[in-house]
Amino acid sequence: MTKKFLALLIMLAVFMTSSIALAAFEETIEEDANLGTVKKIAVAYPNYYKTEDTEPEIYDFAKDIYNAGRFTSSREIVSYEDVAASIRRDTGIDIYSLDVLEAEKIYKQNINRYADTYVITTVTNNSKRPWLFFYVYNSTDGKLMYTYSIQSNVLDKTAKDYGKAAEDFFKQFDTTAKRNLSKEERRELEEKQKAARIYKRHVEKVTYKTGKDKLDMVRKK
Repeated sequence: MTKKFLALLIMLAVFMTSSIALAAFEETIEEDANLGTVKKIAVAYPNYYKTEDTEPEIYDFAKDIYNAGRFTSSREIVSYEDVAASIRRDTGIDIYSLDVLEAEKIYKQNINRYADTYVITTVTNNSKRPWLFFYVYNSTDGKLMYTYSIQSNVLDKTAKDYGKAAEDFFKQFDTTAKRNLSKEERRELEEKQKAARIYKRHVEKVTYKTGKDKLDMVRKK
């Protein structure tokens, strides 16, 4: 009887631990949204306001989201900087010189030239633990396709944790998108994910050995 009771307690503990882990994030796929067709995701200007010294500045945060995608996603990820440069080249408009609302308007008007979707990250950080939301939109019609949110007792208001949350978003997006893919498409997707992981390990190895900024080292090659 004692052994059975102990086994029951262990099973209950495992279940509770798993439930807590699963409750850390939620995702929603909008009706008629086919995530399997997404090839390129652009990082839009985040909906975020820094409240703690440990948090990144907003442009650094946008770069962290981009880098998280580069290192984990099988899709092509386009940075906010690259989109801004392309808009300036093609229209003559420098969105960095505009206020946030006008820049967002110009961004949405032009983003379909450079990516089929874009992600807007919203951070609710007015309490002890931050809550991050990642909204993926169709760049052609601006319709919401997918929402991922994450909040956890181990998620702090730091650049490192925000970057980890972004990595989790890109990983989960890939996992969810795979559900409607064919066997061949899944195989190709898994190969791209593997290549992204290898690239990340290579960059981290360069950083460890040289002590120099990993992105700058890669750009110079």
